[in-house]
Amino acid sequence: MAVSTKAEEFLALHKGPELLVLPNAWDIASALLLERAGFTALATTSAGIGYTFGYPIGQVMPREEMLSVVRRMADCLSVPLSADMEAGYGDTPERVAETTRLTAEAGAVGINIEDRTYDPNDPLIGIEEATERIRAAREAANRFGMTVNARTDVYWIGGAGEAGFAETVRRANAFREAGADCLFIPGVKDPEIIRRLVAEINGPLNMLAGVGSPDTATMAALGVKRVTFGASMARAAYAALEQAATEVATSGTYRFMSSGSAHADMNRILSR
Repeated sequence: MAVSTKAEEFLALHKGPELLVLPNAWDIASALLLERAGFTALATTSAGIGYTFGYPIGQVMPREEMLSVVRRMADCLSVPLSADMEAGYGDTPERVAETTRLTAEAGAVGINIEDRTYDPNDPLIGIEEATERIRAAREAANRFGMTVNARTDVYWIGGAGEAGFAETVRRANAFREAGADCLFIPGVKDPEIIRRLVAEINGPLNMLAGVGSPDTATMAALGVKRVTFGASMARAAYAALEQAATEVATSGTYRFMSSGSAHADMNRILSR
């Protein structure tokens, strides 16, 4: 199968001089609004999509339902789309490879694969198994020119200090050797730790923006190549809805309407 132009464009964005700022959409409208804002590429948020369809995080939403959303989003966008497919929806490398293939066939040109189990007693997939999953994803992705973003959650499960740093670097470099194009390290906000990660990890680094994180200009100066936002934009939208509901329920007023998008404008976006 020929590699698509979008796939080539997306991979190139990880190699250029500019920081790739990659916001995360959770439905068709959010994807189109983010595209209209001028971003060169978008990603999905599995948590945000789960909010929409009533599923908690942790591969609870069935794979086919997730792929259906990815397909619809990819079909409506003119910019490249990367899909968050959690831990690959499977217990074996073969299953992760299948998920990667199906994600590419749904129209995504990038995929996130993480090493999180969501089991509080054993929160990370063992490094050897996690590496084999990334290697399987890489092999499946090669056919499509898909960008593989390998995520390790050492910091998100509470890793800290030199031990947390060392384990993060060990996993990220193992995933890089297995073929990952980019390494995703959520849970770090300290600029000095980010700088050290950039120096020690042998590939482009993806950081997760959050409250207290360095701004995008600082991320770029630290050597980060890609910044994503997870479900934070989705949660901001739901917070605005909650505020609107609270206003009506408590005061009976409708001030929230003054900052909403116009009906005609939303129709124009969705009519594309």
